[in-house]
Parts: sequence; C-alpha cells; structure tokens
Amino acid sequence: NYHISGVGTKSFVSMKTNTNHTIQTDVPKKMGGGDDAPQPVETLLAAWVGCTQATALYVGRNMEPRLLIEKIEFDVEAYRDERGALGGELPICSGSALPDLPARLEKVTGTVKVYLRGKRQGEGVPLLTEEQLSLLGGHTERRCPVANMMAMSGIEMNIQWING
Repeated sequence: NYHISGVGTKSFVSMKTNTNHTIQTDVPKKMGGGDDAPQPVETLLAAWVGCTQATALYVGRNMEPRLLIEKIEFDVEAYRDERGALGGELPICSGSALPDLPARLEKVTGTVKVYLRGKRQGEGVPLLTEEQLSLLGGHTERRCPVANMMAMSGIEMNIQWING
C-alpha cells in the first residue's frame, strides 16, 4: 500500500510518504507559482522513469537468458494540449461547460537506452538482439504500474528501447 499526506500553500505542495520521503511540487512563475520544485507533470514523468528502471531490472533478471542490466539512460518528452487544462469558459461558475479537451498528456516520446554488465558497444558482439529489446520493453511497459496507468489513460506512449 502507498500513502502520501501533504500540505499546500499557494501552488507549492510538500508531501510525506509512508516510507518517510519528502516530495514537493510547484508550478512556474509564469503560471502563478514560485518555481520552487518540479511541476506535478514532471514528477509524473519522473515516476515513470523510476518505475520503468525498477521494473526493467526485475524483467531482465527473469528473462531467459538472464539479462544483467548495468544502467539505463532515459530521454523522454511529454506533450499535451494546454486547452484541456486552461481552456473552456472563464470565469468558471455554476453551469460552466467543461473543457472539450482532456487535461491529460497526449503523447510521451523518447528512448530507453539499456547497458548490460560487462559488455560495451564496439566489441563486435551485439549487446541485445532486437527480440530481447522487444521482450524487455514489452514486459516492462506492461508490468510497470506507472507505465500501465499512463497507457490505459489514453496517452500515446512512443518509447524506443535501444542498445547502449
């Protein structure tokens, strides 16, 4: 189980997890915030990176043959139509129509570069076959709760798994 409690002042929120970690979010000054912490959507992407990392290690250890991953490098971008969050009738009052567009992210694109222990590019030996990359990526994306939730919400996840 997971539990977070938090307190927000203006746009800044400080939260504490049940595992005794602190998470903070804010929004940029141009959006009325203090820009004192990552934006909530940035923490969503960070959660996706962290969950994907942990899940890929688990999947790799349980593949045949076993993959021992040394590190993974992530480079991702997210896109959304801001009219979903900022559009619609203003001011908002009783009877105001909801925005026509969803506020969620529309697309996440990027690369996941996988490095195996003890092998380096240029040794003339392929690091991972296309089949291994596909298996690792597919199982990781399906088993990672954050990735699964993002995909099921309708976000187009365009992530390439590549050799490091």
